Amino acid sequence: MSEYAKKRFLVIDDQPQARDALRTIAQTIGAFAVEFATNYQDAIYRIRNNVPDIILCDYVLGEGRSGQQLLEELRRFNLLADESIFMMVTGEQSYEQVVSAVELVPDDYIIKPFSPDKLVLRLDRIMAKKEFFKEYYQEKRKKEYAAALAILEAQRNSEAGRPYRFEILRQRAEVLLNSGDSEGAEQAYRGILENYEFPWARAGVARSLHRQNKLSEARSEIDRVVASTPHFFDAADLKANICMAQGEHAEAQQILDDVAKKTPRNYQRKRLLAEAATLNGDTETACAIMADVVANDTMPGAVTPEDRLALARSQVDANDLISAEKTLVGLKESEMQNLDLDAQASYAALLAISSPGRGKPRFAGLRPAMMSAQLATNSRLDILRSALALGDHELADHQAKALLEGEEAKRSFGAMRKQYALHGREQDFRNIQKRVALKRIHHDEAPKPSA
Repeated sequence: MSEYAKKRFLVIDDQPQARDALRTIAQTIGAFAVEFATNYQDAIYRIRNNVPDIILCDYVLGEGRSGQQLLEELRRFNLLADESIFMMVTGEQSYEQVVSAVELVPDDYIIKPFSPDKLVLRLDRIMAKKEFFKEYYQEKRKKEYAAALAILEAQRNSEAGRPYRFEILRQRAEVLLNSGDSEGAEQAYRGILENYEFPWARAGVARSLHRQNKLSEARSEIDRVVASTPHFFDAADLKANICMAQGEHAEAQQILDDVAKKTPRNYQRKRLLAEAATLNGDTETACAIMADVVANDTMPGAVTPEDRLALARSQVDANDLISAEKTLVGLKESEMQNLDLDAQASYAALLAISSPGRGKPRFAGLRPAMMSAQLATNSRLDILRSALALGDHELADHQAKALLEGEEAKRSFGAMRKQYALHGREQDFRNIQKRVALKRIHHDEAPKPSA
């Protein structure tokens, strides 16, 4: 009996004849359980409900979707186990150029037309690789990073690991980055680049530098990637994030707008575009994009309370307070109870502006926490906006000082300055800037304790 008789196959293709051809080939190699998905949404539904062992996915899925986008969504929402096989099926000879650049790669790809023997050869090779990394996958899933790194180190030095040397190095760099060791990750990615100029490794260096807040260096690295591999859209996302961190919001919005037009159904990217537009003061675009995300991102559980807060934020920016109130009160009480302090603070701040009668008591109740807690940048900006509107200068200035002292000061500077200007407090904002700058100078000039 063929070992493929025990495996569940899922064939994803929007063309009936192509699906039938793939099913015939799968059955020829011994597959017994072969299911179909006719489009992107159907594929996600089937995978979510019962993850197959082997996925054969056509690259072109229709409706502006691609197999690469599907793979990225599955990975980001953790719907696909590392042990599952995802093979891209394409008629494009040039696909190799695409897959060599991206970070979220399929396990393999095969170019149509192909024979059953060729498919078996590819699948056998992937299954051997999955078996080799099996223990690593288990530790990675448990976020046991030290154990995962130890397994990879042992594999790296083994004879059996020689065919997978770049994959081992890649996984090691990703584990270091995910564990919070961005400096170690940077060195790991640079080590890979000493042997081969992989675009994903160069992007990994940029991501590691971004985590270290070395923005100019990160920008230099990601510029090289974007220039050399224009179809590497995740690299464009990273460049936009770095631009936002540098306070260059207009450029970030332009980058994301260009890429979003090429990937109109990538709603993760649209969320980032809305954020860039918000920081850039383009309220019309931010509103339109977030409304699109909330209405059309049909991945189950994809639209979160944070998305609705982002929509309400853009509506408040546009002074559409009726829509903002409707968006906020549309959140269920059960959802509200599960929000962390950042989200609760943003909710209260935005509601205090759009519906003062409902929002002010909630905002006042959270004020002590707003004055004492460590909060995310977006939450601090929401609080600052509301505090200025309510005339609570102490609370507003506290948020401004915390933002200016933080690592994301450049990202939030324009939005802060705009809010202070709207309320006629430009000089007060400049004074806060001066105090923060003087404090930083004194800190930098303070004598360092001797070793």
